[in-house]
Amino acid sequence: MKVGKPQSKRVSVRLRHKIQKSSAAKQRKNRKEAKKNPQWVSRLKKDPGIPNLFPFKAKVLAEIEEARRRKEEEQQNKREIAKAQRLGIAVPEAGVSAEVEDDEDEELMDHTGDVDDDDEMDDDDSNPMAALLASAQARAQTYSKDDENEDDENETDKKKNAKQSKSAVTIKEPIKRVLPKQALEDPVKAVSALLVRMQTTQDGIQRMIDYYQVPALVTSGTDFNSRFLVEVARKRGRLGKGGVPNLHAAALTVLGDLNEERLLLPTPQIKKTSSAAGKGEVQIVSTMAQPFRLEGLWADDGKLRGDGAMAMES
Repeated sequence: MKVGKPQSKRVSVRLRHKIQKSSAAKQRKNRKEAKKNPQWVSRLKKDPGIPNLFPFKAKVLAEIEEARRRKEEEQQNKREIAKAQRLGIAVPEAGVSAEVEDDEDEELMDHTGDVDDDDEMDDDDSNPMAALLASAQARAQTYSKDDENEDDENETDKKKNAKQSKSAVTIKEPIKRVLPKQALEDPVKAVSALLVRMQTTQDGIQRMIDYYQVPALVTSGTDFNSRFLVEVARKRGRLGKGGVPNLHAAALTVLGDLNEERLLLPTPQIKKTSSAAGKGEVQIVSTMAQPFRLEGLWADDGKLRGDGAMAMES
């Protein structure tokens, strides 16, 4: 609504600007008051409805009413099926209801073959939901207590299987351990020692690269350890201010994954003084090789201190 719209456009520029200014002030005031108003107002515009001059208005309204009626019937049918399931009454199978609906459709096609489409919409009083409910009642009468007992047995078996699967999953969860004191004092140094150890294995470095999904790195360089930690920090989001990689946090991430056995690494090969087996000979081992553990980084110190040993969390 325009404020003070004149009958004639022959007004002075000053008056026109004054009207525009007052209109803008009024709209600004209304917007400010609307923000303070606690009453909820929907942003969706209300449906204006069908105009009276719209062609076939009655037919459109009839189709809308029919769609609404079908939706209500479907909801009622769903409620009755859910109620029957709660009471222990068998629900008819989809195939049986589909056959019943097909038979009714064929009968209706034969009966109303020569009738126009408009007459079919007016005279067709068949309700497939009634046939569905009738078949459900017929199957409910043939339902016995033995079937209910079988259903209860199946439910108990399913619950037992679910419990067993849950217990199996809990067994496979990684064990939470406390990091040794040596690792917490200088984690970057510990990871550097770990990378040096893994370079003596066949696929230790490749396993770490695949686990953290970092790009391939050249192991011959002197800054391989720092570049590896930089890539791990970028992948795991261990970034400081300005996007600078936090090497300390990245090293703790690597040590934590290794400590909780999420990252499985091979043990370094120990050089034996005895003569090795030939190429054509086959060695039979009695046990599988144990994965590399974090305590192996400080095995050269003689023996581990009590506070550095890994302890289980209670």
